[in-house]
Amino acid sequence: MAAVVTASPASADTDPTTTTLTLASHRVVFGFEGTFTMSIGVNASSGSWEISDGPTVLCGGDLSTSTSCSMAPGALPPGNYNLFAIYFGNENSSPSTSGPEALTVVAQQPTATSLTLSSPRVIVGQEQSEEVDFQVVGDTGNAAEGPVTVLAGSTPLSNCTNIEVSAGTFGEGRCSLTASELPAGTYQLTARFDGSQNFAGSTSAPQTLTAVAQQSTTTSLTLSAPSVPFASEQTETLTATVTPATSGTPTGNVTVKSGSTTVCTIALANATGKCTLTGSQLPPGSYPLTATYSGDDIYTTSADTAQTLTVAKEPTTTDLALSADTIAVGSEQAELFTVQVIPATSGTPAGNVTVKAGATAVCTIVLTSGTGNCTLTPRQLARGSYQITATYNGDTTYAKSTSSPPQTLTVTRR
Repeated sequence: MAAVVTASPASADTDPTTTTLTLASHRVVFGFEGTFTMSIGVNASSGSWEISDGPTVLCGGDLSTSTSCSMAPGALPPGNYNLFAIYFGNENSSPSTSGPEALTVVAQQPTATSLTLSSPRVIVGQEQSEEVDFQVVGDTGNAAEGPVTVLAGSTPLSNCTNIEVSAGTFGEGRCSLTASELPAGTYQLTARFDGSQNFAGSTSAPQTLTAVAQQSTTTSLTLSAPSVPFASEQTETLTATVTPATSGTPTGNVTVKSGSTTVCTIALANATGKCTLTGSQLPPGSYPLTATYSGDDIYTTSADTAQTLTVAKEPTTTDLALSADTIAVGSEQAELFTVQVIPATSGTPAGNVTVKAGATAVCTIVLTSGTGNCTLTPRQLARGSYQITATYNGDTTYAKSTSSPPQTLTVTRR
């Protein structure tokens, strides 16, 4: 049987070609080679080609359908390589090989880890309110995969140990502290990424967290006066002082109440503050006061219940006028006593006024709009001289008062 001979195209019958190789990068992470693209360029329209590092063919194709490819993940162990693109020619084009392109396969991708705190300060016993966020990305911007532990100094935080991040979580993670985990003090928190097969470990820059012990307080309330007249309450000043158990300056508000009624609210400045009442705010009476400090994120609430404010009835002045200072026996009905009760501040006193001659009441006047009058009856008074006074007997708001000085009334014989 005759031997079969396959003839190759004569070099004189084919066109020379030039092959080039282009790499998406001269560096690829081991295990991520599938995302790494290599392209060839040949001045021919068809024919097969392949890319290799010499002994290992990495990928290939035909010019008529593709000019790029990617190697299989793990195709090359970590190390340094020179890659070549080989074009095998066709009936019209000669084979050619590109120059070498250097490629480094990295065992693990370098990473950067970041850490963010929801607050730079936390209250001891309330550490669960502190949220810690972290993220790990590769140096090409892709999300890393692997465990992250958050540490306070060199101590891992119990709720923040070995939290997995991945491409599915965008390399991000989150955790909260455990209540009473940190004694009062200042801590440097870091997020430590322990690395994985494809990603190198990294540690975030430290973030300062201060754990503050909440302090008890004592609230004291002082009054500018224990008693104030009704309608003059604006002259009363209430002063609240909040004292911490150890140190610092409490902030917030102190609310002063009488029973369930708010008298005033004091905004603290340097742990103390004042307020004044408004005129006619409280009716006459006795008011036990409670001053309650609302507390803040460091200092606990406290109260003072030791003070009592008395709102006295509003003072009055009673004026008395006689129609005549001398009358004859039997004609006393001609004497007209006129009174007016004047409040110290405002309003219209109500009630009645008793007019006396010495110690003897001679008539009673019912006030109308704070004024009124009365007359004697015939022969009500014997002949003589009398000291006449008018006493306002007060009401629920206005205090009693007596006219002064006494008015002299002389009763003469007919």
